[in-house]
Amino acid sequence: MRSTLLRVARMKAIGVSAALSSPLLSRASLVGLSVWVIAEFEDIAQAIAESRHGAWITIAIAAVVLLAALLSSIVGFAFSAIAGCALAYFNLDPVNAVRTIVLCSCAIQLYSVWKLRASIRWRPLWPLLLSGALTVPMGVWLLIRLDASFYVAGLGLFLIGYSIVVLVRRETHVVRGGKWTGALAAAFGGLAGGLAGLPGASVTIWCSMRGWDKQQQRAVYQPYILAMQLLTIICLHWLAPSHALPARDLAFVPFALFGAMGGFALYQRMSNKQFHMATSALLLFSGVGLLVRAL
Repeated sequence: MRSTLLRVARMKAIGVSAALSSPLLSRASLVGLSVWVIAEFEDIAQAIAESRHGAWITIAIAAVVLLAALLSSIVGFAFSAIAGCALAYFNLDPVNAVRTIVLCSCAIQLYSVWKLRASIRWRPLWPLLLSGALTVPMGVWLLIRLDASFYVAGLGLFLIGYSIVVLVRRETHVVRGGKWTGALAAAFGGLAGGLAGLPGASVTIWCSMRGWDKQQQRAVYQPYILAMQLLTIICLHWLAPSHALPARDLAFVPFALFGAMGGFALYQRMSNKQFHMATSALLLFSGVGLLVRAL
């Protein structure tokens, strides 16, 4: 009797998954997202027509979010670095900028994790998630209370140096790594996530050095980034109540999702070698972006 019930439950779960993956649902989601984008764009256009303060900055931020989401979703990370590099020229409050970046990044990661759900193995991920969760609050604390430009610049220089070495080297050097090295990379990523909104760089490097294909790599660092971004939002709300998430930040989410859909479509057409080169290139861009933000 019990085995029969389990089979029935499993068949229902499969049916629900198939229904959620149906082309009809995909089209409905795309239509809903399109309506959301149009509604937000109309609000921005009306603000410009009425000469409201900050209207042009709002549309510039929306364009930055769309482009950054498109580029970063090709490999599954670096949205924070790309968007942060551009937003640095708008003289936004650092905490508000990180909050906006993290919120849009969460939306992008949710979409990507959903698309990769069949490849994700959660059990090996727990050590990474726990290690990162321990250091995110420290990163947020540093963001709020200290001038973190020295740390951000150092991380940027490291990423630039690493990326140049990888791009120049013709062959991929595979390094064996265990739980401890993964946990260390995750802890460093948690600190960078809370401090600069960039939790994925160290774990991405760790995954790329393991010799995994593109699907295996993204199935590890994509859910990790999502978890760290969600935790960063919680820590920001807890440690900086005055910077609690306002509803207006949601206006940039549909632009981020549209960019994510385009980037993921390009990712699916890439070979493993192309993915490796794109990952190294965006790590390089991330380093440059962090230097720009620190200067």
